[in-house]
Amino acid sequence: MSDSTAATVLIVDDTPANLSVLLQCLGDAGHHVLVAEDGEEALELMTRRTPDLVLLDVMMPGIDGFETCRQLKKDPATAEVPVIFMTALTDTREKLQGFAAGAVDYITKPIQHEEALARVSTHLSLRKLQRQLREELALKQRFMRIASHDLRNPLCLATFSTAIARRKIADPKMVITQLDEIDSTVDHMQQIIDTFLDLSSTGTDQDVNVTALLQAVVRQHQSAANAKNQTLNMTDPPDITPVIKGSATTLYQIVANFLSNALKFSPPGGEIDVELIQPDVESVRLSVSDRGPGIPESERANLFHENARLSPRPTAGEESHGFGLSIARQLAHELDGKVGADFPADGGSTFWCELPTKP
Repeated sequence: MSDSTAATVLIVDDTPANLSVLLQCLGDAGHHVLVAEDGEEALELMTRRTPDLVLLDVMMPGIDGFETCRQLKKDPATAEVPVIFMTALTDTREKLQGFAAGAVDYITKPIQHEEALARVSTHLSLRKLQRQLREELALKQRFMRIASHDLRNPLCLATFSTAIARRKIADPKMVITQLDEIDSTVDHMQQIIDTFLDLSSTGTDQDVNVTALLQAVVRQHQSAANAKNQTLNMTDPPDITPVIKGSATTLYQIVANFLSNALKFSPPGGEIDVELIQPDVESVRLSVSDRGPGIPESERANLFHENARLSPRPTAGEESHGFGLSIARQLAHELDGKVGADFPADGGSTFWCELPTKP
C-alpha cells in the first residue's frame, strides 16, 4: 500500500445491493477491490493475498463475521489487517462483541457512500502510519545493536592506548603516537554517535536545497581529502536548483556516508567525483564516484544489506564501522527515494541516491 488512496480492500458480503455500492465508491476512489461471499471464502482468499483492509458483514451463512474476524486476528499474517464490520445491528452489546473480536470500526447498513469511504480512508491512513512507526522502530533497534557492537572495539582500543601512554610517559614521541590513536578512536566513535543522532532526527518535513546541501557535504570532507592528498571534484550543478521535501539531516547523512567511504577506500592522491544531475523534472540524482578497488561482483548483491561483509579495506588504516550503506538505504526510503551502485569496467565505484523533487 503506497498510500491511503491506492489500497487493496476485501469486501466480505453476500448481498448484491451492498456489493454494488461498495464496489462503486471504492473503485471510484482508486482502490483495488477483492470480494468474498462468506467467511470461509474470505479466510481461504487471505491465505493467498493479504488485503490492506477488510469490510466484513456480520450476518453471513456459515461462520458469522465475529468468528471470521477472530480467526483473522489469530493468524500472524493477517492479525494487523484492520477489520470494519458492516451491520444493521444497533444494539450496543453486538457492537462491543465486534470490538472484542478485533474490529476497529462499524459501518451501519444500509451502506452510505460517503460514510463508507470516510471510514475506509481513515483506517487506511492509520494503518500506513502504524507501518511507518514499526519500520522506524525496527530500524533504530537494528542500529542500536550494531552501534553497541561497534562502539566496544574503539572503546577497548582507547583504553589500551591510554595504558600504553602511561607506561611510556618517559618517551614523549610514544606518548604522542598513543594520543593520536586515541584522537582517531574518539573521532570514529563520534561518527557512530552522529549517525545515530541523525537517524533519530529523521522525519522533519522541510524544503531542502539539494545543491547547497551537496556543496556543504563536500566542504565538510575537504580536510579529510587533503590529509590523503586526494582531490574532490564537484561538477557544475543543474541550471534549475532542485528542491526536495524532507529532512536535510537525512539527506546529508546519505551523501556524507558515500563521500566518507570514497575517501577511505580510494588510494592517497586519488580523485573523487561528486555529481548532481536531474534525470527528469520529477527527480534528482546525487552520486559519488571513486577510483578505488571497487566491490567484487560476488559481494554486490548484498551491498546495502545490514549484515553485508565486504572485502575492500580503507587504504590508510581508517576506521570503518560497516553499517553505513544499509543505513543509507533506510534513510533514502524515508525520503521516498532509492540508492544504488554502479561499477565501471575500468574500475572504481559510483554510489548514488535518487530522490523525488518537490512539485
